Amino acid sequence: MDRKTAKKHIGKEIILDKGSHGQYVGILEEMITEPKKPWRASVRIIGVFEYPDIHLEDLELFIPYLKENELVECPGHRIEPYEGTFQHTYDESIAVSLKERWEEIQEINQNTELLLSLIQQELRRLHSEHLIFEDGYVYYQLVKKGRKIEIYDEEKREALAIAGCPFEFEIVVDDKWVSAVYIKDLMFELKNGRIVELAHGASVRLNKNQFDPYRILLNELEPPSLQALEKGLQKLGIGHRHCVYCHNSLLIQLLHSFNDQQFSGVNFVSYANSKHQFIVQHHYERNANGAGMTFDRFEFTSDSGERVLTTYATQMSQD
Repeated sequence: MDRKTAKKHIGKEIILDKGSHGQYVGILEEMITEPKKPWRASVRIIGVFEYPDIHLEDLELFIPYLKENELVECPGHRIEPYEGTFQHTYDESIAVSLKERWEEIQEINQNTELLLSLIQQELRRLHSEHLIFEDGYVYYQLVKKGRKIEIYDEEKREALAIAGCPFEFEIVVDDKWVSAVYIKDLMFELKNGRIVELAHGASVRLNKNQFDPYRILLNELEPPSLQALEKGLQKLGIGHRHCVYCHNSLLIQLLHSFNDQQFSGVNFVSYANSKHQFIVQHHYERNANGAGMTFDRFEFTSDSGERVLTTYATQMSQD
């Protein structure tokens, strides 16, 4: 603010810009002028106009840099007129400015999620989605306890029964890691049909790309169930590449116990394209006992209010 304008604003509300420390509403109490020096302003703080930058490492995250009624001396170019009349208390102004920060960060987060989703969709189209998840493996030791076979995670110091594990393992054959499916006892089957028997204590690993909840969900569905899902997606004009988020509760149950034979619950999957967002509730039941039972119901809802329902069952579920 220049000197001429500042003289007209003495005793009035102005905005003080402290850069990364935020912007504040204050009263211009006086002008401090000295010969051959830039003039300075004496400002009494009455509110927060723009909240300071927020950093996670800042231990005083929610304490504004300037306090209520604090008298601050600053260069004249740091202030500018405040348009209108300030109508908030100091604490109310903190709440309003924090809300604005919330909206800014939320918008950044939404844009980031959308961008990541678009990248993932393109990788999925290129059949290269696995690259996102290839950074590491989970390593286990194969352990035999009597007739029971377990895989032991040394890092987490926990063991899981391997029988019924839904994932594809990698084992060492001829000094190379190769894909294999667990059969029984200490035996695994390679993709070429060869059976390999490992020793107690041998290392096996799981590629983390298998832990992608949406990939696991698709792999777990029987062909008719997958067709029911895809039929609903097709009616809404979207496909697998539009998946944004998948909460796979069935995966969570499987990870906690490979031996359970009965599962039920609901998965929540969200999709998005350039125009609309969609939510799918996937109600499922699994019972491997006896003849076995599979039940899948997909409830699709778009943000425009369109709804679609598809179902597949090998046997009616029992309430």
